[in-house]
Amino acid sequence: MSTQLDIDLDAEGRQFGTVTMPLNLAEGSGSQQVEMPIISLRSGAGPTLVLTGGVHGDEYEGPVALAELGRTLDLRHVNGHIIIMPTANGLAFLAGKRNTPQDGGNLNRAFPGTIDGTFTSRLAHFIETELLARADYTADFHGGGEILDFLPSTLFVVTGDAAEDQKRMDLAAAFGARHCMLFGFKTMGVEVGIDAAMLRQGVIGISGEYGGSAALGIETLDICRQGVRRLLAYTGIVRPEMPPPLAIEPTLVDVREEESYVVAPCEGVFEPVVELGGFVQGGSPVARMHRPDRPAEEAEIVHARCDGIVMAMRARAKSSPNDWLFVIGRPVRL
Repeated sequence: MSTQLDIDLDAEGRQFGTVTMPLNLAEGSGSQQVEMPIISLRSGAGPTLVLTGGVHGDEYEGPVALAELGRTLDLRHVNGHIIIMPTANGLAFLAGKRNTPQDGGNLNRAFPGTIDGTFTSRLAHFIETELLARADYTADFHGGGEILDFLPSTLFVVTGDAAEDQKRMDLAAAFGARHCMLFGFKTMGVEVGIDAAMLRQGVIGISGEYGGSAALGIETLDICRQGVRRLLAYTGIVRPEMPPPLAIEPTLVDVREEESYVVAPCEGVFEPVVELGGFVQGGSPVARMHRPDRPAEEAEIVHARCDGIVMAMRARAKSSPNDWLFVIGRPVRL
């Protein structure tokens, strides 16, 4: 059994459906069938916006905000098409894990995927070829999951094409987060992530990191709820009853360089000495790594590798060598 979709994405109206995929192709018709929700909201002939959340299963602001949007958006105001996968990796979401438990795959490292690969690979292929291929615009919602806490921020990939980069910048500004991270094609595995799929499909797209600690934050959920409504107004898909809010020019922070990433130098207990969102100087202390199991040893001091804003901080105290402790972004202009 191949991937099946039980709704017609070309049909008008509000549809709640499922994407059904076999867990293991090698088992043929006897394989467990995995169902993931998909929502289609279509009215009129305007642009198409694809919205995805839950690419990692321990990130919750996106799934909650997108499921709510699918239930509550008034179709009388819609002129276009909105396709939503609120829990894109349904298996990872149900397990509350970053990766697909059954094959260990990280969906955001599996694009473009294949039609005959692992479950995660086939899911990536479906999202890129069946959903993003239809899109004019797209937004993907992330968070730090169990590992990190992020300063709420949109992000997009800088390609060097000034006109295309500006379109992504304008979309990020419309979303309304106060910070925007600039990624390169190699940043955090982008070359095999959903952002690379957006570029291949010629879609004007952004992602974002909203919160973390595998928690659902009041502020971060509100940013996602408001941001997606702002995107609908900006793209012209929804005609708001009131004038849309003005775009917020975000602080741009460059995290493309290796120096932005501070990792644990040793096994230990992580003690941050700076705050998320704070500005640090390169070479300044940002953390201590404690070894309570070796009480005679002093804590090891960890230093920033560059000047910048603390965009992400490790959520777990217990750390192993080379675990990410911080992402530090350098403020720039596009």
